[in-house]
Amino acid sequence: MAINNLWVIMPVYNEEEAIEFVIDEWANALNQANINYTICLLNDGSKDATLNKIKNLAVKYPTIKVVDKPNSGHGQTCVYGYQMALENDADWIFQIDSDGQCDPQYFAQMIPFTESYQSIYGVRKTRDDGLQRTIVSHFVTIFTCVATGKWVRDPNVPYRLIHRDIMKQIAYCVPNDFHLANIFVSVKCAKLSKIKWVPIHFRDRMGGTASVKTFSFVKHGFKLFKQLRAAKS
Repeated sequence: MAINNLWVIMPVYNEEEAIEFVIDEWANALNQANINYTICLLNDGSKDATLNKIKNLAVKYPTIKVVDKPNSGHGQTCVYGYQMALENDADWIFQIDSDGQCDPQYFAQMIPFTESYQSIYGVRKTRDDGLQRTIVSHFVTIFTCVATGKWVRDPNVPYRLIHRDIMKQIAYCVPNDFHLANIFVSVKCAKLSKIKWVPIHFRDRMGGTASVKTFSFVKHGFKLFKQLRAAKS
């Protein structure tokens, strides 16, 4: 199953420090992969110089599409990007973050699995962003399993390659108040297709602050549990 039209969905919020490096390294990696791609940069209401920087990057790289939108949070911005990708006939959709944590070296390892899988995810085997974040990720995995009965190894990982046939069954049914939409998408992917997990190393942020706070799921925990229970059906 060849990759003919890849859309890279990258939500961006206050990433003026990292965004130029991130785009340069990802454009280089995608060019080396020799595939047709679009990098969709979704500016989620940034309050710094991010928007100007990504507009300049779009001049440098014609494969970039810039979307400027009001702030709706990381997860819902990803969903918005998924829908855009489908509407532009993407056959594969790849989601990554814009803070430099997603190392492009692992993308090439995913490509061969597109022949046999429709959902290919990174799993953060090692990471530089601290023990606290590691513990939270493990907790989210267990929490998700308890709520849905589905074991998803790294449900909130922002390194995922999904075929349009799977995504079109998910992108339009994510509740618009789902706080961590990435988890919803992962659970649905696991129900619709077998996920292939590719080990990755997760780097530390290159600047800015995380859009999803370390313990934000605690504040939204009860609602998240109810939403995940609903996603089980």
